Amino acid sequence: MMHFLFRLILLFLVPASALATETNAVVVTIKPLHSLVQGVMGETGKATLLISGTASPHGFSLKPSQVRGLQDAAVVFYIDGSFESFLKNALAALPERVRKVSLSHAEGVELLARREGGAWEEDDHGHEHGHSHAHGVTDDHGTEADNLHLWLDPVNAIMITRAIAAELGRLYPENQPLYVQNAENQIARLEILDAELRTRLAPLHDKPYIVLHDAYPYFESRYDLQPVGSLTLEPDAPASAKKLKEIRLKIQETGAVCIFREPQFDDRLLQTAAEGLPVRLGTLDPLGATLDAGPDLYVELMNALAHNLTDCLQDPS
Repeated sequence: MMHFLFRLILLFLVPASALATETNAVVVTIKPLHSLVQGVMGETGKATLLISGTASPHGFSLKPSQVRGLQDAAVVFYIDGSFESFLKNALAALPERVRKVSLSHAEGVELLARREGGAWEEDDHGHEHGHSHAHGVTDDHGTEADNLHLWLDPVNAIMITRAIAAELGRLYPENQPLYVQNAENQIARLEILDAELRTRLAPLHDKPYIVLHDAYPYFESRYDLQPVGSLTLEPDAPASAKKLKEIRLKIQETGAVCIFREPQFDDRLLQTAAEGLPVRLGTLDPLGATLDAGPDLYVELMNALAHNLTDCLQDPS
């Protein structure tokens, strides 16, 4: 009897996370989404990340070991089939038991339309292009007409967090209370992040700049920034001589302060666009190439974007 009571006392002393069912059959495509998933999972398991380091979804190819990992998964979280196009065949070949969760249309997520061309019109960076959806999270509703870098808005990240917690709770109902608590903690952190970024970025609303490709409209719309163009719609597609001429003219017409490279791609194109013009070169990274994967990455990524924008756009003292 005493032995039973001793074991019962130990049971209540063990943290709830240690008693949870381990959820190690979770696969996620990109670092920012992986961070949000891992934050909800907490100590119940480790999600597998497909795209690491300086790799990009643009032109990515799955390794045979990753294809096998997808086959063994319980759930695959990704942005959208139109974004991670490398997943198309692998997802089609998955057993029916594997949940395929596209988060592009999780309830409450707002999508923005793609901007046409590289030298956008000046009123082309507002929220007026947004549209919200509530179609569930398992189908791909995003299209090539949508810009799918949707994670770069903390409000979208909050909606994604809720969708992740609901999906994991359906798969592992015994862990649902933990997922709910972890999600609420993560949402509180995201709300603080949003408020802090709004304050930090307020001085930059009238500072025009150029980006390598149009990866930041969600960030720009949320914080009222002033991008005036991109060198290319897709970073792995070369810009034409006409496009370079248009961008150089845009820099001169708008007084663009900076032109931003990305660590995943060669910056020779940007060097050519900026040559001989009074414009500074900076770096923006929408994926967190140099950051360690994990639950803290999302906040670190967003703070890094704010820091790099401020560092380049503010007038040198």
